[in-house]
Amino acid sequence: MNTNAPTTIYLKKSCPFCLKLRIFLTEAGLADRMNFVVFADGDATHESLRARMKAAGQEPSFPAAELEPGKLSTGTDALIAHFAGEANVKPESLPLLKYYSEGVFPKYGEMFRELRQLKGG
Repeated sequence: MNTNAPTTIYLKKSCPFCLKLRIFLTEAGLADRMNFVVFADGDATHESLRARMKAAGQEPSFPAAELEPGKLSTGTDALIAHFAGEANVKPESLPLLKYYSEGVFPKYGEMFRELRQLKGG
């Protein structure tokens, strides 16, 4: 990754997994190195990203990060591990991330998956 150019991070507004990544990046002091593209479920940006991921043989998932030009990487915990490793940050040492991860995140994640299943996705 070019450390001079910001990394583009795609975040869906209503996604608890996206919020977890944003909390990590902000609390770890890495947010200023990122170009955040925030979008709503079903808007043009969301549909374009979904099509791009499907064309690449990926299951559409968010958050997503362009760690390499033209390639989207996904998986909240994998992205946190990637950025933590680059910056030598221990995610478990971040109190807000720990609060969110151990508090509301499990319930939000459960509700998010249930809603997706009810919608047939």
